Amino acid sequence: MSLRTLFDDKTVADMMTSWPTQPAIHDLPAGSCLPGIVNAPLLNAYLESGTAPVDNIILIKGGAALHPRAYTTAGDLDPGKITKWRGRGYTVQLRNLNRWQPALHTVCAAIQQQTGYGCYATGFITPAGAQGLGCHWDQNMGFIYQIAGRKSWQIWEPVVDQPHRDHLACNTAPCSSLLNRLKTTLPDEEFDLQPGQVLVLPRGYAHNVHARAQQHDSVHLTFVVRERTGFWIGEKLTAAATASTEFRRAIPPAHLADRGAFAEHVDQARKNLIDWLAQADEQALAAHLIDAARTERDVDYL
Repeated sequence: MSLRTLFDDKTVADMMTSWPTQPAIHDLPAGSCLPGIVNAPLLNAYLESGTAPVDNIILIKGGAALHPRAYTTAGDLDPGKITKWRGRGYTVQLRNLNRWQPALHTVCAAIQQQTGYGCYATGFITPAGAQGLGCHWDQNMGFIYQIAGRKSWQIWEPVVDQPHRDHLACNTAPCSSLLNRLKTTLPDEEFDLQPGQVLVLPRGYAHNVHARAQQHDSVHLTFVVRERTGFWIGEKLTAAATASTEFRRAIPPAHLADRGAFAEHVDQARKNLIDWLAQADEQALAAHLIDAARTERDVDYL
């Protein structure tokens, strides 16, 4: 189980050397184990039985989420309330499925082992004629597997360069204003994702996704792939460098009120950082970071 769960051999080989930068639609490869691992009856059963972990269930419509009290009783998922809200057009989002569905955990772990990119999976069940999330762009790569029904996609070319982590998120200024202006324009691409298809959606592509014109519920699974970047390397190097004793010494309070005195501390910290980086063994660091990329446990949902 790895990227080959989602893509054919040639696509996987291409991805490993030239990571996708544009949206593309693929067919799930013949013989993929994914339909046997996660399917519409299974996801619906989690909701109808009330066995899904309540902290990972979100009900959302038109971009607005319900308070958990609206679909729980005594702190537990209430199947009757879930059914009621679904009948009123609310999408159910099943977050972090890889944390509570063992087979999906295996798939996500295999993708991380193969690529070095952290991975988690989130499911969406949208009633026919409805829309859950509003228009937005994401900070990570998404592989969207359409399980059942169809989902309508409107996609816009990126209006910001390399959104990543907390940088250039669409729900923060000034990007929120850019997104609002974007929504007044026609999408660059529009299509219905069919069952058995997988959409590759790089970060930064704004998208509006709905089932407003569909006659049946739409069910899809998104694999969120957290790419490694120079930002990640910089974080790791800085964390290693600042673990030394010199970076743990207290700065006198008076120096924090004196720009000249404080500038000396800034200069010394900069010199310490440069000295550490200059003496670091890049081969040893590379080996350590490759191991971390393949094994570290990422924050689940962003």
